[in-house]
Amino acid sequence: MELYPVNLRLKDKKVLVVGGGKVAFRKLKRLVNTEAKIELVSPQVIEPVKELIIEEEINYKEREFLELDLGGSFLVIAATDQSRLNQEIAQLAERERILVNVIDNLELSTCTLPAVVKRGDLLITIATGGSLPALSRQLRVKLEEEFGTEFNFFLQLLAEIRPIVIDKIDQEEKRRQIFRKLANLELIEQLGIDRLAVIEEVKRILPEQVVAELKLI
Repeated sequence: MELYPVNLRLKDKKVLVVGGGKVAFRKLKRLVNTEAKIELVSPQVIEPVKELIIEEEINYKEREFLELDLGGSFLVIAATDQSRLNQEIAQLAERERILVNVIDNLELSTCTLPAVVKRGDLLITIATGGSLPALSRQLRVKLEEEFGTEFNFFLQLLAEIRPIVIDKIDQEEKRRQIFRKLANLELIEQLGIDRLAVIEEVKRILPEQVVAELKLI
């Protein structure tokens, strides 16, 4: 079965997490950055989850899962250590046409949650089709070493540059040439060595009317 990769915008959407162990903690850690309305249901939670509940003001229901918990959910994560319960949650969610991820059963999931490397707006996801999650984690560590914080700064800079280029440069082909020159991995990687030199090179690539509007450089 071929999976279709997609990134979800979860802001202000209800995401239900069932389970309070280590896997649930990892899922929650990623979810809190999405501005989703997180609801956690579990009769018990480990200490790191308790701390996260307090820090992030997560809506926590200290009890067993009930079918009514699904109400209004956009996404459900079944992260308990009980396969039968996870299966029940998945079946109920699919019946209600709610996206569901089951941590121990790819076939029951309507979506998967890949390993992630994030550097500002740069988002790299790694998946192994559920066959070897440990390999996904190793690849994530390798990519985290390869893609440093310089990508974060550069994409912040481009978030400012792009709309100005589009506004100031009428010719579509000229805009494409500018963006192709900026999409230079060697230039980005040099940020970790000599940021000022990179900024000067970016200024050289950009037309004067664009540089004049910039605030970050």
